[in-house]
Amino acid sequence: MNLKETFSTDIAKKIIGNKEQATLFLIELQKIKGFNLPFRTISRGKKQGEKILSIENEELWTKIVEYWDYNSGIKIIRELFKSTKKYESGKDSYSTMNILLDEWNKLKLDKIAWPFSQGDFDGFVQRVNAEGISGSEKDEKVKHAAVKYRRIKEINTVRNDFIETLIFEKNNNILPTLNHRRSVDFFINGFSFDQKVAKSPTAQFQKDFKESWKEYAINHPEKVAEYLYKYQDEGRFGADSRLLVVYLDEDVSINRIAETIQNTDLNNPYEINFEYKHKTHGIKTYKVKCFVILLYTIK
Repeated sequence: MNLKETFSTDIAKKIIGNKEQATLFLIELQKIKGFNLPFRTISRGKKQGEKILSIENEELWTKIVEYWDYNSGIKIIRELFKSTKKYESGKDSYSTMNILLDEWNKLKLDKIAWPFSQGDFDGFVQRVNAEGISGSEKDEKVKHAAVKYRRIKEINTVRNDFIETLIFEKNNNILPTLNHRRSVDFFINGFSFDQKVAKSPTAQFQKDFKESWKEYAINHPEKVAEYLYKYQDEGRFGADSRLLVVYLDEDVSINRIAETIQNTDLNNPYEINFEYKHKTHGIKTYKVKCFVILLYTIK
């Protein structure tokens, strides 16, 4: 799907999200293109004398499609995006991140690393219970791990907002969605991409490339993408176009992230061919387009 060639009410709703945003978009589009829109003046109440767009909901979306053109649309939507809470959160995330990291250090939580795997809290507790230490020591160990886990989740959320905002600001060819919808985070040069953040290039990648896996990943980002598609969980399987943000190290500083994204060019995606072994349908071959951003420390 290319917004430069195809546009529909369904696509418009996925990007713009709701009637309020759609109204703002259509009014701004009218200012650029000069077509006529029906307005009426409010005759009573607090908003007496105010002119508002007089158009039914479905006709509103129909008008957007009728007068849509990509170059005007991307300019308007990028400006509307800057007034969303999502963007404001992303803009604040640099200072928020520094506060969270400062709190982490004050709590003496050591290295930012997961204390246990996601979904393995029960197993973690069982392992702690098997240790030859006192009950109170076990309690403290579990409390410490739980605090680390919660705070890492919070740090990652803020960091992901920071990354998405940096990507948006660095690349004028990105058209963001005003409301987050599953499988579409934004459009790049008119094509839809979903942003996915991965904690590693997969355990299988590390196993296959052994001690040199990190160096190999840096030199072959397209291979990282192939593994992430090939070894994804079937319950969340997707062969859609993606922007993959992949951590090769856990403790990548926020300044290093900013530097990496500043040097990233989102114009020419990789074309990835991969095989996926479905439980019920067997092995199938897929071809997708994706961008890859690798985050790692430089020592």
